[in-house]
Amino acid sequence: MGFSEDIKQVKKNILLVANRKNKGHLPSAFSIINFVYHFYERKLNIDNDFVLSKGHGCLALYSVLEHFKYLTIEELFSFGDFNSILGGHPHLRKNKEIKASTGSLGHGLPIATGKALAAKIDQSTKKIFCLIGDGEANEGTTWESALLADNLKLNNLVCIVDNNQSQNRSIPTPHLERKFISFGWDVITIDGHNSKEILSIFDLRPEKPLCVVMNTIKGKGIADMESNFQEWHHKGISENLLNSYIKEIYEEAII
Repeated sequence: MGFSEDIKQVKKNILLVANRKNKGHLPSAFSIINFVYHFYERKLNIDNDFVLSKGHGCLALYSVLEHFKYLTIEELFSFGDFNSILGGHPHLRKNKEIKASTGSLGHGLPIATGKALAAKIDQSTKKIFCLIGDGEANEGTTWESALLADNLKLNNLVCIVDNNQSQNRSIPTPHLERKFISFGWDVITIDGHNSKEILSIFDLRPEKPLCVVMNTIKGKGIADMESNFQEWHHKGISENLLNSYIKEIYEEAII
């Protein structure tokens, strides 16, 4: 299969898990799925680290890890069970590709900053990618990390901001590009649903820490979730919706 069909299969598995377990942060998972897929696609050849700071989007991570054989299908469908390694937020050491326990907002970027510093000390060529939500840009730890990364010249650190406008319902976070530039970072903006734009960031060689403002749509690919993402923030999928949503996914044009 081509990557677009692979992504559709990954999204289908997310829907199936949410149906069987009657829970999951689906819109958040669907806004980041393209990036997470392409990160692990590239990881087959380039061994970088990924920290999912917006841990509530974990179904995207889990389903991609299953696709690339870091998890079994049985482990994926154990999501949320009492003895499962896959909780509602990622748990460090439950799987080698889960690099941090996250979900409480503002924790992932400080951890990723420490990992980037450790890689520098070890003279490693590894890059550390950290994906945060737009709401995490309201957390003080985000900006403390940004200041530290600039001061330490951590040009091996990449912060991806999932700018899906979720935070507009409470405290909006506008002008993210200007904010990160003022903290000494290089900044680019991409369409988080465009594979060509996503893939372009992996080959960049910035001289500073890099922020990628990734404009996305919550619930991308399912019209009901896109237009009612607050209602769908955390819930399962009923049987009568499952097949129609899967059909909608397979009709989606992925670029």
